[in-house]
Amino acid sequence: MEQKRKFHEQVVHYFKDNRIQNTVIKGIAGYLVIVLIFGIIFYLFDSLSTNIMDPNKEVSLIDYLYFSLVTFSTIGYGEIIPTGLSGKIIIMIESCIGLAYTPFFGGYLAYLFIQRPKDFFLTENIFLRHHNNKIFLSARVGNMGKPIVDCEASIAMFLIENNVKKTLLKQPFTRPMVEISWYINLRLDDPENPIPLQHLKTVLANPDNCLIRITFSGQDAASGNLVHLFKYYKVEDIRRGVSFLDVYKWEGVERIIIDWNNFNKTAEISEEQNREIDRLLIT
Repeated sequence: MEQKRKFHEQVVHYFKDNRIQNTVIKGIAGYLVIVLIFGIIFYLFDSLSTNIMDPNKEVSLIDYLYFSLVTFSTIGYGEIIPTGLSGKIIIMIESCIGLAYTPFFGGYLAYLFIQRPKDFFLTENIFLRHHNNKIFLSARVGNMGKPIVDCEASIAMFLIENNVKKTLLKQPFTRPMVEISWYINLRLDDPENPIPLQHLKTVLANPDNCLIRITFSGQDAASGNLVHLFKYYKVEDIRRGVSFLDVYKWEGVERIIIDWNNFNKTAEISEEQNREIDRLLIT
């Protein structure tokens, strides 16, 4: 029963996916349009007649459309037949289109079922965070779908000079799995590694010529599909904060999603914490 319930939920989830809904609607609409066009062509060429068992019966417009549908579907019941060379040529053309259309549409629809939707994302802003008495340059990855495994991310800083994008810094990060969110934190006040801070100062000193880029990649835990995204941030996209606000809470051993509106928010930073960040950036 549990497996049936999960299967039912998965099917419902797929058909609620706008990509699949739109593809099905467009596919059916395309099918009907082609049938209508060829039905009209059959009618204009007066290229059909009823079976020779009833040669006096007239072919109505509905019959033309019906014949177009069964021809496109390559069914052919035989109660209506083509007359003359024009009817045969039209049938051959429509049958070939039908033979190509059906597997193409079905294959693309199957691809959408196995493709991971882009239900993972990065924060709209990148943050200078004063957290646990340390200072970080941070972004957050959010995941609304199946867990993502073998995750890799990076923070890179670029200087655009003489029409060339120069890489100032590229710091990689790894994580075995992302279920709901992942904080990508580049420490800035580490006395043993002053390089990130030095390059951030270059970025802040050249707001019109510098960019920060976050990349994220991994594998969908259910399908094994590769997933990837990246986002560029300008200096004007940098915000200050403390801890990221929670988007879920625990109720016993159950994780409950609360509010994705908190995803791009942090706790308010104090004046003293702001001053510490200022001192770090000007030293």
